[in-house]
Amino acid sequence: MTRLILLGSLASLVSALALTGTARAETQAEIAARLNEEGKQLMYKDQPADAAKKFQEAVARVPEAKYFVNLCTARLQEGKLDEALTACDAVELNNPTPDQKSKAGKLIEKINEEAKKQNLELHAGGGGGGDPGPNPNPQNGGRPPDPNRPIDPNRPPPPRPYAPTVGRPLGQNLVMASTPDNKYTWTLGIDLFGGGGQIGQSNFYGSAVGGLRIKGDYLLNPASRVGAQGYFQISHLGPGSDDSFRVDTLDIFDVGVAGYKHVCLGKTPRLCITPLVGVHLSLMSPAGEMDSTGSQVFNYAGVGARGEIALTYAFGRRFEHALSIMGGVNIYSPVLSGPSEFDDSGSLSIEEAGLDKGGAAGYLGLGYTYRFNTPLGSSPFVTLE
Repeated sequence: MTRLILLGSLASLVSALALTGTARAETQAEIAARLNEEGKQLMYKDQPADAAKKFQEAVARVPEAKYFVNLCTARLQEGKLDEALTACDAVELNNPTPDQKSKAGKLIEKINEEAKKQNLELHAGGGGGGDPGPNPNPQNGGRPPDPNRPIDPNRPPPPRPYAPTVGRPLGQNLVMASTPDNKYTWTLGIDLFGGGGQIGQSNFYGSAVGGLRIKGDYLLNPASRVGAQGYFQISHLGPGSDDSFRVDTLDIFDVGVAGYKHVCLGKTPRLCITPLVGVHLSLMSPAGEMDSTGSQVFNYAGVGARGEIALTYAFGRRFEHALSIMGGVNIYSPVLSGPSEFDDSGSLSIEEAGLDKGGAAGYLGLGYTYRFNTPLGSSPFVTLE
């Protein structure tokens, strides 16, 4: 019986010690670090107001330079320019590293740039706590009235208390997410494609098509992954079987715009399916037609459309590289503008060139795209501490 009692007491003691260790209170430094991480995650989600509250709490607990850098970034993102300037100025006063000092300087430049752009006046060293409201005793310096010293009614009141400068929130997130995602700002890319079809009158040109496309994307709605693409592409068709005319090959230069949507599975997937539809202006050059200087000319103009579906695999630290395989079709109208049979330029008429009929060509292709995260390039404006 005594042994059971001792064993029970020992078990209770071990449990109490375990609970004591588990329930250890966080230090101020640990709380500040946790609040800072929560604020960073909110910034990555483009919620600067909520993030600023977290950074403000972190600063209040541990006034370290890194927390002031993050607070400055969040306030700037909100458009609270005076409060951002105050936070950035505080970096210098809290033993910053050279990198933190450089970030603060870069942010201050951005604050001044935004103030100038929005025609706002900054108040260097201004308090970031907001407008304290109207002075209840404007003619007595804010102090209660002294019955022994009546207020002079002819004395002008002091200026109204300072109100911090607030501008428009920044449209572009200044920071880069810590986890990769199939979201970006804009891209540059190149596609190589080949296929077959018929363009123009039958047998005037070959059925094999090869080409190259240069493209640039802009993600209009990152949440839904909907974007727009501008592109130009050049396609080449070899000679056809009909050699009764002075035509053999056909080069087509297209300039177009398209809309697309990434359809991805999961939260941050590497693999996405992207349907795309576009329209383009088509300029054609039969038989590699040259001008008097020896430069190729595209004297025949029509319109066209492009439909495509691509499978894209993204990789890199922030999914900045994207490889695609694609299949699609380019459709062309009959030529709408070009030399006529009465033209004395020596060019073939539209009918003689066989371009009074439209056509289509299907293709398969491979592409590479580099994705930029901000308008400034591949790097974010600032990396949070």
